[in-house]
Amino acid sequence: MSRSHSLMKHSLVSLSFLSATLLSTHTLAETHQLNKVYQEPTRGFFIEHGTVAGTGKASVELHTGSDDDKAPLSKGGGIRLGVGNGEVIFNSGFNNYDTNEILVKWGLPRQNKDGSKQTPLTWAVLGGIAHTDIEFDDNTDYQTTSLKLGLAMTVKADAGVFTATPKLIYADNDVDSDTFVELDLGAYVGLIENSAGLFSAGVEGQFTTEDDVDNTIALGLRWSYNNKINLDIVPIVMSNDDLMGIPGLVRLNVSF
Repeated sequence: MSRSHSLMKHSLVSLSFLSATLLSTHTLAETHQLNKVYQEPTRGFFIEHGTVAGTGKASVELHTGSDDDKAPLSKGGGIRLGVGNGEVIFNSGFNNYDTNEILVKWGLPRQNKDGSKQTPLTWAVLGGIAHTDIEFDDNTDYQTTSLKLGLAMTVKADAGVFTATPKLIYADNDVDSDTFVELDLGAYVGLIENSAGLFSAGVEGQFTTEDDVDNTIALGLRWSYNNKINLDIVPIVMSNDDLMGIPGLVRLNVSF
């Protein structure tokens, strides 16, 4: 069995086990009646959910994982804007192919034409483009371009949230070009709410057919401090370059 197949199998087993563990703890959140309204970003730690922000809702993001530009998850940021039935997102990106990206999510209807049935899924089509062209002082040049098309699907069950996002991606850089498929999976559960806010735990898996790239498993915690501030703390990210630390990746989202 090849290393990539072995890693895929191990990642799927890990994701299934962690999802089951999260589900087994959902009663913690159910025993505490939620009293506040939180405006969480329409994403997980890395992956996009099938929900979109409402019109007029905007948020700014900052993240850091390392001061070393060569390390995974270096510092960066983004902007998320709710427009009509969709959302426009400007990302600094966490992958080599989307280091400077604009992403559009468009919410899809949940009811049939006569309104008699409604899907339990909240879903959205997403499309993104990224292009970077840098000319350095030594007259060398670096270019990279990517196109992304996908479908984000999210379902809520009690205190749990589950997301699946398949994507088709074309990436081209100075070395080569590749067209590949990514499948993002996420499972999250509310743990407890107190005077400091709502605390949730989550596990995400990003599985890819991209050449020479490992799958990614991330474990983290979301602290919804109030209806304006959300803080993601992700101490474990297992991929090509593993990140394990305290606090690890820290991603701040501030709503307006």
